[in-house]
Amino acid sequence: MAANLLGLLRVGGFAAALLCVSAGVAAADPLPVADVAQSADTDDGWHLSAALTRMTINSVPNMAATAFTREGFVTGKASATIDGNGAVAVNSGTLVLGLQLGCQIDLSEGGSVGGDADIGINPGLGAGDALSDIGPYADLGGNVSINLLPGTITNVGLGKKSLKGRTGEIVVHDAHVKVDACGGAVSVRFFATAMIDTDKSDDSVNAYGDILSL
Repeated sequence: MAANLLGLLRVGGFAAALLCVSAGVAAADPLPVADVAQSADTDDGWHLSAALTRMTINSVPNMAATAFTREGFVTGKASATIDGNGAVAVNSGTLVLGLQLGCQIDLSEGGSVGGDADIGINPGLGAGDALSDIGPYADLGGNVSINLLPGTITNVGLGKKSLKGRTGEIVVHDAHVKVDACGGAVSVRFFATAMIDTDKSDDSVNAYGDILSL
């Protein structure tokens, strides 16, 4: 009886802590992100630039009302410019606008309840070691387990455009973003990539915005 009560207390304590870590961001005004630009001179003699402007991140309470989902809307503009007079003609160019999403703790493998859950001990840790209850599987005492996986970083495309001339732009307004099965903080970073191709070489320039929380 005492053992069962202790197990329930441990499960409840862990769940409460995880819920606190995973609490979504309350509705607020969109957060602005500072403009950024990058450029480089190619071996062919072209000056290639990529820029990010008008970026905002608007975090909202997720419509599923779960502690393990983040939801928001993003706005931003990416632009590319090809300057100079290169020695070799540009055959094609491409501009990409996207987001990088980072999840602190991946819970996508879910959990299990019932049976004789045997989580095991990490190699190199003894049964009495205080670290033996930490990842990749957290022992919650008895019959309940949650698979704790390392965090992940994922690239999400928001737009892609072929460069017909020397410039190109992509603009998104309130694009929907969500991250599911995340038990920790979720970070967001805009990126823009400008690429050109000549008969001699391929070149690319990448610009990255500041990292903010979703």
